Amino acid sequence: MNSKINRLTLLLCLAGTLIAGSCKKDYTTGGTLSKAVTPLTNMDYLAANQYHQFDTTVQIINKLGLAAEVNSAKTFFAFTDFSVLLYINLKLNAKQLINPSAAYTIDSLVKDISADSVRQYMFGQTIDLSSAPIITIGSSLPSMTSLGNTTMFAYKQLQTAASYTNMTAAPTYLLYFGKVTTGTVTSVLCQTTGIKTSNGNTTLHVLANGHTFSRF
Repeated sequence: MNSKINRLTLLLCLAGTLIAGSCKKDYTTGGTLSKAVTPLTNMDYLAANQYHQFDTTVQIINKLGLAAEVNSAKTFFAFTDFSVLLYINLKLNAKQLINPSAAYTIDSLVKDISADSVRQYMFGQTIDLSSAPIITIGSSLPSMTSLGNTTMFAYKQLQTAASYTNMTAAPTYLLYFGKVTTGTVTSVLCQTTGIKTSNGNTTLHVLANGHTFSRF
C-alpha cells in the first residue's frame, strides 16, 4: 500500500506537466475544443493512459463490477488516482487517530463504498462543454440525475482572469461538475473535457486532481 501511495504522490508532482503537455495535444482544459475521437472505450482509454494516472481508478471500478456500466454511460466524469489517494489519506488519518498502526487499503475503500459512489459520476445523456449552460452571478444551477440517482449539475463559466484574457481575445469557458446536498452546493473543475470515446458514442471528462473521490 505504501508503494502505491508513494507512486501516486510522485504522479501528483507530474500533474502540471501532464495537463499542460499530453492532454492539450488531443483535447482541452477549457475554451475551444478539439474534436478528439478514439475507438477506445472509457475503461480502455483510462487504462491506456501513459502516465498511469487512472490505474487505481480502473482497479476500483473493476472490483465493484462496474466496467460495463462505465463503458456504456453516455457521459463519465472520471476521477483520477490523485482523487482516490485523497480519500484514502482522509480515511487513514481518521483511523490512525484511534490506532496509530491502523492501515487503510484499496480493498478497505471498496468495502466502505457502494456502486453508487461511482455511478454518481455517470450519466445516461451526453454532457459536454458546448452544450453546458453558462452560469453567472445569481444564476440557478441546472440539476440532473446521475445513474447513481444523485442530484448533480454541470455548467460552464467564463474565465475573466488575466491568465486567460491575455492569451486570446476569444472567450474561454471551463466546465465544472458538482453535487447538490442538503444546504450545500460543491463543484469541481474538469481539468480536461470532451474526450469522445467509443468512436464518439460516449463522452469522458477528467476531474481536477484536487477532487476527493466520492466526496463533494
